[in-house]
Amino acid sequence: MVLRFRIAAFTLLAWGMAATGAHADTCDTERLPQALETSMQQITSAEQFQKSLLEIDGHVGRCPDHPWINLMGAAMDMQVYDAMVRGSNNQINQDSYSYLLRAFSRSNKFIEVPAENRQDRLAVPLPGGGVGQLKYQAASTNRRTIIETLMQIARLGSVHPYLAAETPPACSGWLNSDTQTVGYAIKKEADLIFQPFMDAAAAACRDPEEIRLRLPLAVTATTYANLVGREEVTEPEKIRELLEKARAARDAYLDGRDFDTFYSKFDNGRLDTQLRKHGIDPQAGLLPRDLWFTPEHIRSEKMVFSLAMALSEEWAGIAARMAAGSETASSGGALYTRFAYGVLNEGRAAGLEDETRGALRSALRDVQESRVRAPSMDGQELPPQWLFDTLMNTAAALPSGD
Repeated sequence: MVLRFRIAAFTLLAWGMAATGAHADTCDTERLPQALETSMQQITSAEQFQKSLLEIDGHVGRCPDHPWINLMGAAMDMQVYDAMVRGSNNQINQDSYSYLLRAFSRSNKFIEVPAENRQDRLAVPLPGGGVGQLKYQAASTNRRTIIETLMQIARLGSVHPYLAAETPPACSGWLNSDTQTVGYAIKKEADLIFQPFMDAAAAACRDPEEIRLRLPLAVTATTYANLVGREEVTEPEKIRELLEKARAARDAYLDGRDFDTFYSKFDNGRLDTQLRKHGIDPQAGLLPRDLWFTPEHIRSEKMVFSLAMALSEEWAGIAARMAAGSETASSGGALYTRFAYGVLNEGRAAGLEDETRGALRSALRDVQESRVRAPSMDGQELPPQWLFDTLMNTAAALPSGD
């Protein structure tokens, strides 16, 4: 209680300090080591806390553009914010919120300077002896804490203008990491209060030539696909909106590639599955049939997956009719067999019979083991084992001599 009272009472003093300029060399050689030493001190009392805050604020006031001094100011502000919130029974008031806002502003100051001015400093001599370190990781961790805290407050009903994307962001600074912090925290439909931020980040980073600068697109695509995939969103129009935005972001990010480090084959397939499931693009992720029987594609994963999906869809229709009593097991098996032989005949006509048999073997097995399952298969039984065994020994029989 004493700590809370004294910090609150100190607010006017800390915020009342005037900012004056200082020579850049003085900031780097004198004030930076002093600020770092203050930041490294273990705080054991409210009086010491107030003294450290005053000292850090003084350094920031005299070196308002120095990245590392601003970082230490932002870190101190977050300590004050946490102490004030804890001291008021976890209630956020205007005083504590002001420190959070200032931490956000100081964090922005850190990232605004050229990258060469915020390189790690691993041996900063301290006035009292010894050395200290300044690492970008500390700035990144502090930034993530600031954004997560702003998100907590947004969920209580007060969305910061940055998260509301009131001003379109630039594809620079903290936007890459902020998008990851926000996107990975979107777990429920209520979290779509942050959709304006995600949409704005994706729009801002749609055109850079460097892949790393387009990362907000990958995060946006993954976030929206995951949200729909977990069935957190149920309104059809909203599902369509999110999946269409996810597809546009994915396509802009990959730019013709199938996957990369930040957007995997699994991510790609998961989005395509949702696009097919919800009828937005029934052919999403599938290879057009007229390309199946070409030397370029006949052995590809995409061809086998597309063939398996076609087999699954074919059987789904048969199974539905069997369940309704309009198709017998015998006639259904004949239709499925005819479909498989139709594929084989196309491959034979293209001079790729052995390759087509191999693709059929893999695709039939994927269907039978439910590795590939068309949306229309929901609630339907798999092909009977006897039918699978028959096709594996006929249409999909191994080439002679193998």
